[in-house]
Amino acid sequence: MLKKGLFTLYAYVKKGVGVLLFVSCSFAIYHTVFSNTQWAGYWHIFSNSLSIISWHQWLILFLGMFANFIMEAIKWKKVIASYHTMKMLQSLKAVLVGQTFAFFTPNRIGEYAGRALYLESHNKWLGVAHLAWASYAQLLVTIFFGSIALSLQVHDYTSILGFWTSWAKWGIPFIGIITTLVYFNQHEWGAQARFLKIIQIARKIKLSLLILSLGRYLIFLFQYIWVAQMLHMHIALIPFIQSIAMLFLFLSILPTISFTELVIRGQLLLLIMAPIYQDKFSIITLSSLIWAVNFLIPSIIGAFLLLSYRLNQ
Repeated sequence: MLKKGLFTLYAYVKKGVGVLLFVSCSFAIYHTVFSNTQWAGYWHIFSNSLSIISWHQWLILFLGMFANFIMEAIKWKKVIASYHTMKMLQSLKAVLVGQTFAFFTPNRIGEYAGRALYLESHNKWLGVAHLAWASYAQLLVTIFFGSIALSLQVHDYTSILGFWTSWAKWGIPFIGIITTLVYFNQHEWGAQARFLKIIQIARKIKLSLLILSLGRYLIFLFQYIWVAQMLHMHIALIPFIQSIAMLFLFLSILPTISFTELVIRGQLLLLIMAPIYQDKFSIITLSSLIWAVNFLIPSIIGAFLLLSYRLNQ
């Protein structure tokens, strides 16, 4: 009888934790969108620009968001496939819940905890370790294209970078080469580093993660180009692509939280695009719209999925 009572109490506690997490996530999202004075300043610019966008343009933008999260769900399935079979829908839910946790944690570290919820208890730490490989693959793609773009355009930023100009041009590509070698290294660790051997994954899976990460990168890039078209921003394509590649690179380096990234992303893009485009209102709208579609909306969806998951436990 006592055991049954304790089990019932434990079940209610788990549900209570789920509700608490949902409320915490909802508050963070509310604070970002409705009570943040900086966002309120952006909203006037943002809302005026939305009226010129047609429904089919919105549809293509949201299809890009959906494709992005589908690819991330495939990456998650692949990286845990050796010890946990996960259906595609469940993997997608885990990714969205992870997005919610990432929304208010530094450098998206909460994403690991969010996805681990969908793993069995004895596999959670292994899943967290293996998710790092998926993040690593995305970082490699970002460094590769970002360093090329920076090398091509670094002369436009000598007044800003100063002493660091040469380092930015040659140092970042060098780091990219080293990190790529480390990524594909299949070193056989000794008994004293058994854990490192356990978290290692096959080179074939690493290659798959890299290809999927490239796909995600191209989708993100397409979204920026598409939104620029939606907002009638008349800008040369190649310099614009280079600017977005540099933006991705700097965002991957700078320590941020997703709900502060709105401002940081906007300010960075203003700085990066200054040599090629001067309409600040359009740049802020572009940045805000991408942030809302790729981070805010998925985080809201993930918050409700988190509540549903906890209440069903």
